[in-house]
Amino acid sequence: MSDERASGTRDGLRVRSKVWVERDGTVIISEYRARLLAAIARTGSVAGAAEALGLPYRTAWKKLREMEAAAGVGLVESDSGGAAGGASRLTAAAHELLAAFERVSEPVAGEVAARFREERAHFGA
Repeated sequence: MSDERASGTRDGLRVRSKVWVERDGTVIISEYRARLLAAIARTGSVAGAAEALGLPYRTAWKKLREMEAAAGVGLVESDSGGAAGGASRLTAAAHELLAAFERVSEPVAGEVAARFREERAHFGA
């Protein structure tokens, strides 16, 4: 997933769109935050997700806490370190949030791309 959905061609002309969900001005989920959740699910840790996304560890945790506060539910469960290190996993609520966001955002990107193809000639292509 990318922060900006793009549809472009060899002539360099492209259309972009962004989708995010917020409550009272605070972002619950966006493409960026969805990538963070997906990376936690994939790597099994917030540290691994932060590294994979090129984020500082503290930034990853800050974004997670913001999302949890805005959503009103826990999104990540973590086990403390130890010899083998800690582990994190998405809660059921996080999996549901991520899936719902994909169901909302993916059709939007497709619709924007389709409308752009229809109107492309008006943009100097």
